[in-house]
Amino acid sequence: MRTALIVLALAAAFAVSALVILAMNMEPQPIGPAPPVKEVFLVLDKTELYRGQRTLTYTVINKTPETIGFGEPYDIQKKQDGEWVSVEWMKDRVWILIYYSLEPGESFSKKVELPMDVEAGDYRLVKEVDVGGEKRVLTATFTVLE
Repeated sequence: MRTALIVLALAAAFAVSALVILAMNMEPQPIGPAPPVKEVFLVLDKTELYRGQRTLTYTVINKTPETIGFGEPYDIQKKQDGEWVSVEWMKDRVWILIYYSLEPGESFSKKVELPMDVEAGDYRLVKEVDVGGEKRVLTATFTVLE
């Protein structure tokens, strides 16, 4: 019994020593506010629609310190067998040639009309934006229910 207590005490002392060594080797973490978010977001007003509902609104939000830009086009893709595939009704769509600019902190919203016979399933809206000369592809998912 006495040997077991000595072994237990040694194990506890070793564990405490290891924790002290780890704590001494850690770099101090700065305290203060988190850095500002520098992203562009694409959000939808709904994440679920029933088949009779046809209208969806997307919003592009500029949380970068730069002016961003984008055109009118977007794509809608459906998840099929684990892959995102452009829906047939978007393939022959005609777009106006316009370029929107968003200053830091600004947002832009646009309505999307889905066809009456849209099938139930998981979808995503895909939008390309230009941030400081770099193209970024934004996505936002939604589900069409029966």
